[in-house]
Amino acid sequence: MKIEEELQKIGILKDGTAEAKIEVLNGIEAGVLSDKMCEAVADLIKFEDKGVRNAATSFILNNRNPKFPEMVARYITVSDLSIRNLAGEILINLGPLSVEPLITYHHQDDNDTLKFIIDLLGLIGDDRASLFILGILSATENDNVILACLEALGNVRFDGAVDVMILFYDRNELYKPTIVEALGKIGSKVALEFLVERFPNEDELTRYSIIESLGSLGDINTFFFLLEQMTEINGRMVLPLIKSLSALKEKCYLDIPFDNRMKNLLLYTIAEGEPEDKKTAFNLIDTFDDKDILCASLNLLGEDSELDELIRSKIYRNAEFIYLEIARLINQNVPNLKNILELFLMTVNYLKEFNLPVSISMMEIRNIVHAVSGLLNHHDEEMRKTAVEILFELDPETALLFIDVMSNDENNWNRLRLLEIIENIPGHDYDPVILKYLNDEDEMIRERAAYSAGIKNIVQLSTNVN
Repeated sequence: MKIEEELQKIGILKDGTAEAKIEVLNGIEAGVLSDKMCEAVADLIKFEDKGVRNAATSFILNNRNPKFPEMVARYITVSDLSIRNLAGEILINLGPLSVEPLITYHHQDDNDTLKFIIDLLGLIGDDRASLFILGILSATENDNVILACLEALGNVRFDGAVDVMILFYDRNELYKPTIVEALGKIGSKVALEFLVERFPNEDELTRYSIIESLGSLGDINTFFFLLEQMTEINGRMVLPLIKSLSALKEKCYLDIPFDNRMKNLLLYTIAEGEPEDKKTAFNLIDTFDDKDILCASLNLLGEDSELDELIRSKIYRNAEFIYLEIARLINQNVPNLKNILELFLMTVNYLKEFNLPVSISMMEIRNIVHAVSGLLNHHDEEMRKTAVEILFELDPETALLFIDVMSNDENNWNRLRLLEIIENIPGHDYDPVILKYLNDEDEMIRERAAYSAGIKNIVQLSTNVN
């Protein structure tokens, strides 16, 4: 870029309109930038127009000039939190380029700024910051800075900090959860032995953190240690226990003993945990076929798409269970009945697709058909459609008994779906429905009925159809 052209662009970046600034940023060619150009671009992150800020941020992150971190770091002390946080976000995304500028930044004994710098270095996760952070930890008396240092040392996984963290452990109860989490990330044998030793005498919050960390930190002995705690652990403490047992199961290729105590812990997790906790529980019980757990799994359908997949795969392997439960669930009108009906239909189709047998008596099938037929007048159109599909999959002959109700569905898409189903059924039992739909008020239905009539070779066409 020529000097005159560069000066002109810098002038626009400093004094031009928002539109002109963005146009200049979009027009700067990739390559080596002068310090003045870098400074002019970096200064835009404090500009009031968000479009300009976003354009400058995008330019900085895409160009990754080594001068940018030093210039952006100047804004980590501004009073405007939006600018300060944007500067921090840019520095984190620039990653290793930001480490040296942050380490050498003059924080002027400002603990808030120092904590922010430590936080950023921890999020960047480059181990070049380890000794700097350790030095701050050894020198500061500020609790917030100490906590930031402990967390950051865990994030950079600095093994050399383990002994120092153990020294800090009993200095303040406030530090313990952060130290435990950091030791779990670092993962040394010394840290593991220390946490297992301290576990029995800690308060609930610290014990929670220790159990949570043992999943990543532990070994086969830790697995059996956690199993021993099952009789004592209850409430929210169950969640990290299940998570850590699952992690150690995968790491050490171990089997989980499935007894009543484990079953109750898993049921608690399924009922009370966050979606990720529930997924962990289902992965842990992948081979278990307990009725209570299967029932609990159906209650979760519709909460989370990934969880639905796990439940579906489990139900497919225990198809008899949902056949035996579906009528009861319909009669109880459970809150997520729509999701359960859809899963039941998918299970029926899955068994047919792979020609898999299901040990269900004709009496049970009749119970299901009776319960499902009661949904044909349901207020929810999706429920009605699923009910129709289930009836035809289970017992087409019985479905014929309800054809008047089905064919009078007020929803166009449901009537269309009925046409798609009956046009593929051999024989002429459903011809009257097709003839009826030739005069339907909806053009799409009439056209589909004419197509269905052709498939079924129905010659008695309505005179009102072109």
